[in-house]
Amino acid sequence: MKELISGWQVAYMQNSHYVKSKFEPCLIEDILASDIEIIDATVPGNFELDLIKAQKLPQDIYFGKNILEVQKLESTHLWYFTTFELKSNDSCDAFLLFEGIDTAAEIFIDGIPVKRTENMLIPHEIALDGFENGEHELIVHIIPAGIYVRDIPFPATSRAMRYNTDSLLIRKAPYMYGWDIMPRTVSAGLWREVSVVYKSKHRIEEYRMYTHHLDNEKASVTFDLHLVTCADDLRNLSIKIEGVCGDSKFYKDDQFFSVNKKIHLDVDDPKLWWPKNYGEPQLYAVTLTLYYKGTAVDTVSFNAGIRTVELERTSVSGENGTFRFIVNGKPIMVLGTNWVPTDAFPSRHDQYTLRGLELTNELNCNMIRCWGGNAYPGDLFYDYCDTHGILVWQDFSMACGKYPNDDRFLKLIEEESTYVVKRLRSRACLALWSGDNECDYMYVWDRAASGDKILHQKDPNCNLITRKVLPHVIDLNDGFTPFIPSSPYLDEEAFKTLRPAEDHLWGPRDYFKGDFYNKNSVCHFASETGYHGCPAPESLRSFMTEEAIKDRGDNKKCTNEEWVIHAANPETSELASFSYRIPLMTRQVERIFDTAEGDIEEYALKSQISQAEAVKFFIEHFRIQKNYRWGILWWNIIDGWPQISDAIVDWYGTKKIAYHYILRAQTPFAMMIDEPDENGMLSLCAINDSRKALNVSYTVTEAISGKQIAVGTLNIEPDQLVRLDSFKEQNGEYYIIRWSGDVEGINHFTGDIGGKVDFDKYVDFMKKAQLYDKLEGFKKV
Repeated sequence: MKELISGWQVAYMQNSHYVKSKFEPCLIEDILASDIEIIDATVPGNFELDLIKAQKLPQDIYFGKNILEVQKLESTHLWYFTTFELKSNDSCDAFLLFEGIDTAAEIFIDGIPVKRTENMLIPHEIALDGFENGEHELIVHIIPAGIYVRDIPFPATSRAMRYNTDSLLIRKAPYMYGWDIMPRTVSAGLWREVSVVYKSKHRIEEYRMYTHHLDNEKASVTFDLHLVTCADDLRNLSIKIEGVCGDSKFYKDDQFFSVNKKIHLDVDDPKLWWPKNYGEPQLYAVTLTLYYKGTAVDTVSFNAGIRTVELERTSVSGENGTFRFIVNGKPIMVLGTNWVPTDAFPSRHDQYTLRGLELTNELNCNMIRCWGGNAYPGDLFYDYCDTHGILVWQDFSMACGKYPNDDRFLKLIEEESTYVVKRLRSRACLALWSGDNECDYMYVWDRAASGDKILHQKDPNCNLITRKVLPHVIDLNDGFTPFIPSSPYLDEEAFKTLRPAEDHLWGPRDYFKGDFYNKNSVCHFASETGYHGCPAPESLRSFMTEEAIKDRGDNKKCTNEEWVIHAANPETSELASFSYRIPLMTRQVERIFDTAEGDIEEYALKSQISQAEAVKFFIEHFRIQKNYRWGILWWNIIDGWPQISDAIVDWYGTKKIAYHYILRAQTPFAMMIDEPDENGMLSLCAINDSRKALNVSYTVTEAISGKQIAVGTLNIEPDQLVRLDSFKEQNGEYYIIRWSGDVEGINHFTGDIGGKVDFDKYVDFMKKAQLYDKLEGFKKV
């Protein structure tokens, strides 16, 4: 049983005043008797959101330059305080549970210090067995993260991006220090629920269900259980396991001779969990009931899938290389996206989670990569992925840094990863543990900075976090889910060649059909790739002044502070790390249309066309090379605040054109045209990732003239890629492909548009391809 604690207030004081005053409140009366400022607090919440509610910060913190106001609070001490009621009895143990404290904190109950924390990413639990029933005072002193780390040594071998040095020393979501996709919000607060939890004296403390074997007729599943009990004679304890999925059921009763138990079950004719496009994501409703002397004393219920997941991979890419997921013995063609923070303030992540997931599901994605710069998502995220057949690639929360390898930090990672692995290991959707995001590549960038010398401390395979701690934790607590130490993973061979089998394809971000993307990137799986797309004018006007919107600069420089801040930089200096993103977007527009001149309506539309064509090309390039390429996770589904970005849906929920291009490119059955071969010939391709054999009729026409290029019929089996008609590419032509029969659909192809594309002609093409009516947030073009 869980009882939420409410009635919170928060007192706050700048660090300089705190040091001078030596203010150390342990009791609520100490706070109330002082002259410290106090406001009402929302829990779960973030301190800045309380200040907004109290009208002490701008009401729209994301508008204009307002987000910079948050940086003034980075050295603020907080004292959250309230009272709670303890109502324990002889049949249960009571605990105080903090599901998320951001970040370094001292916790006091009735003036007694009971715990210190320094990790916002995991819960913190305090046993209340020493406290009597009745009302108790609770104070949580949150120490500013930037102040807390000042006394922690920074290793000589560590390295971070410009704004993120402190993030290497404390377990706080990395994005909060400032990223190219998120503003700097080094926030603080009780960002998840705080409650008193009552647990039975005899209880299931840990559980896990996994599939270790299956075939067409039978599956073997195993339950690992760990009990907490005060019983002297374990023979008084028994367990009942029940699982139901439609007309498929399993059941078992068993006794205990140890608090640790492994129970094997065979399930006849199992209903399997499949990822999207490959079958139904069947889930068993599982109930574990613990009995003491014949009386039920604890129950755990959860959904679980019967399935196996394997990863086949080689160190490097090439003719004999691979990187592919095998689910239930079947190779999976992965189409998906990256999951980034849904809001700058972590207490609001769950609030915006569902909209991102529904968009992802609508786009037919069968995998989401939980990017390592984020906090770990809440249960809502994994429940949705379980239910909708969306595989999850789970990074641990580390990104773009060379993290400390000292004993203190390794212990923090061991504690965190143990919790995370135990929490998620039974999820049907879980496909991969990844140690971090791009931390291996930090060693490459260091190597380049040192004249390409390979020094001992610049080899990622010396990283104890991802080569020792994490694999050991996963082996102890999971043992079945695949693991890679980093994304991309550079083992000894890949570190030398820099051609890993799985890679992030950003490159020069120039013409998307250029050599880097079309010829030189030979990886088998792209877990990141993307392209800029300007938000619609209506959205821009929601977070920028009209004056700023007109002052976007040119293809070399942007100095307008509002554009720079929403790029997203935590400063307006010319040194701002991500200021290049606005001129880059302009150059991408010019690469297609020759000019980026025009009002914001025309500029934004040109930018969205550029993005849409690019991401569509990336997806189709991979699908057409199926059996060599096995997956693409583009960046990304939706913004976590109003910004200029690669997201295909902006913060306000307005879809960029890329959304609709991706919707067509990712249908299970799709027809698309491959890039010209050495003879300048285009070929029409059909791809069937559905589970059915299909019969379709198709036509290919040139959009502007209406000239028919190809017509035919097709019978295609599941998992088949077929090359059909070939025809000569004509410069400046736009092709529309239509098909009907067992399935209906439409797609398009643009040839070499890396030149002086006529804007009006392209808009005319969009109308003929039924794309123009998809525009959102535009007044005119």
